[in-house]
Order: sequence, then structure tokens, then C-alpha cells
Amino acid sequence: MTTSNRSTLINSVLSLVLLMTVSTTAWSDGHGDHQAKKQLDATSLINAFTANFLKVFNQGDAAKIAALYTEDAIWSISGLAEPVYGRAAIQAGIESNAGDTVDGAALNAVVYTSRDLGNGYIMANGSWEQRDAKGARVDGGLWGNLFQVVDGEVLMVLESTNRN
Repeated sequence: MTTSNRSTLINSVLSLVLLMTVSTTAWSDGHGDHQAKKQLDATSLINAFTANFLKVFNQGDAAKIAALYTEDAIWSISGLAEPVYGRAAIQAGIESNAGDTVDGAALNAVVYTSRDLGNGYIMANGSWEQRDAKGARVDGGLWGNLFQVVDGEVLMVLESTNRN
């Protein structure tokens, strides 16, 4: 191999490496953070849902609370002997105080994590507590729920809580 051919080969390889590096960087610009953006969107959606859920729950209107669940939702909360299936049954359970809500107590909740599962589903977990009018904690525990985005609205598919 002559010096000229060798020099051409080295320049070609270096050009190819540089082209691949620039192409990869350009292609991934904005693409590498897609997963992070997806998770940020999931967190924003769940935080907004939780704020609305707390507002509606603390107003005490069972029909409005039940409207935050999918038609085929599962309600598996502490205090129930077995899960409740479907929005209408959840509404009836709320109306009969199946979840042992403390009269006059306000519900509060904190979101710890959320994860976009794809296909419109998000899972999240956190803690909840009820405080009486004086601010004393009367009940609380952890939650881990599954949500579905339906026509741009977040609805609960599965509510699962415990008491501690």
C-alpha cells in the first residue's frame, strides 16, 4: 500500500467515524430524553389527578368521586372484606361508607412515584391520611394505584390502599 493510498484510507475511516458521531448525536438530540419527558408527563398527570381527587373527595359527593374511576374499575381499599368492581358499585360503596371514612376528617395524599406504562396506563404510589378538624391524624396508610388516560382525562382503574 502506497503512502497516498494509506493516507486516503485513514482519512476515509476518520471521516466515516466523524460522520457517524455527528449523525448519532444529531439523531439522538431530543430523542434521548424521551423516556424522561414521558415520566415527567406521568408525574404531572398524576399530581393533577390527585389534587382533583382530594378536592372532590373532601366535598363528599359520591357520584363525583365515582366519576373519577373507569367504568370497570376495581376498588380494593383497607376496610373492605373483598374488592368492589365497577364504577356504580364503587359509588354505592362510597355512599354506604364502606371504606370507613371518618366523619369530619379531610383526606390528604402525597404522590411518591409514578411510571408511564405505555398504552395510556400509568401506575403511581404514595401515602394518604385523614386529619380531623383540629389537625390530628385519625387514619392513614399507603396506596398503589393504576390509572388510565381516557380521552385526555386521567381515571383510576385500580385503587389499592392499606392502613398503618
